[in-house]
Amino acid sequence: MNFFKKIFFFLILFFFNITLSLSAEKIVFIDIDYVLNNSNIGKSIYKELDKINKDNLNLLNSKEKIIKDKKDSIEKTKNVSSKEKLQNDIAEFNNQVNLFKKEKNELLNQFKIFKKKKLDKFLKDINPLIQEYMKENSIDIVLEKNQIFVGNKNKDITLDIIELINKRLTNDG
Repeated sequence: MNFFKKIFFFLILFFFNITLSLSAEKIVFIDIDYVLNNSNIGKSIYKELDKINKDNLNLLNSKEKIIKDKKDSIEKTKNVSSKEKLQNDIAEFNNQVNLFKKEKNELLNQFKIFKKKKLDKFLKDINPLIQEYMKENSIDIVLEKNQIFVGNKNKDITLDIIELINKRLTNDG
């Protein structure tokens, strides 16, 4: 019976020792959105995107004003114009509205494609810097900050990466 107690005791110790194993991997996290918003090249990308977006909005607003003026003109003359002229004006107005909608959708799609290309290029450009940083600091895994529920602030490498990007990368278009 004493033999079984010893075996039982050793088995319990064995199972408790398994749970006490420590990981040797170094895992850190980075906030890519913060890097994009606060690095020099990221700021210039957002500035360029904002300018293009404002130009597109100004263009669309001016065309929308022309369409509204045309609608007002039709409304004012509908009681005075002949039926044929009114129908022609309405058909022309509807064509302008359809062209406006098509152009608006095209501008939005072009902007989305341009934005995606710019952001993808930014990520492609910073990837070697992050790889180099990982190698220099013996880091095994870098996780995206928005995918982490809770983490030690000492494991956040965001500011280090921003500093590295600002030193090494320039905005060459």
